[in-house]
Amino acid sequence: MTNNNILKKIAIANNLKHFEMKEIFELGSFEFSSSRIKAFMAGSKNKNYEKLSDEYFEAFLNGFIIYSRGPVDEPTVLPRTIESHIIGLIESGNSEAIDEIRSLVGAVEA
Repeated sequence: MTNNNILKKIAIANNLKHFEMKEIFELGSFEFSSSRIKAFMAGSKNKNYEKLSDEYFEAFLNGFIIYSRGPVDEPTVLPRTIESHIIGLIESGNSEAIDEIRSLVGAVEA
């Protein structure tokens, strides 16, 4: 499996949009245009396909760790994956899950 395939699977599994992918690469110390990220995500037979190097893939994974859990020096920041999940619960109207989260947060604060 190529780096491009793994990148695409990670993006699909985590429902990442192109602007989020761009931010993740930036957290990993690389700035790419949206079109270049789309080239990494394109199929190998696509004319815009660009092979994702090991260096770029490593940067993406490092950025994804920071994106998922937040920066090491800011442990109070809510990781974005958790924030996205909570927003999804709110948008879907899952009040039971939201009430459970509130009670857990209340227990921690007490």
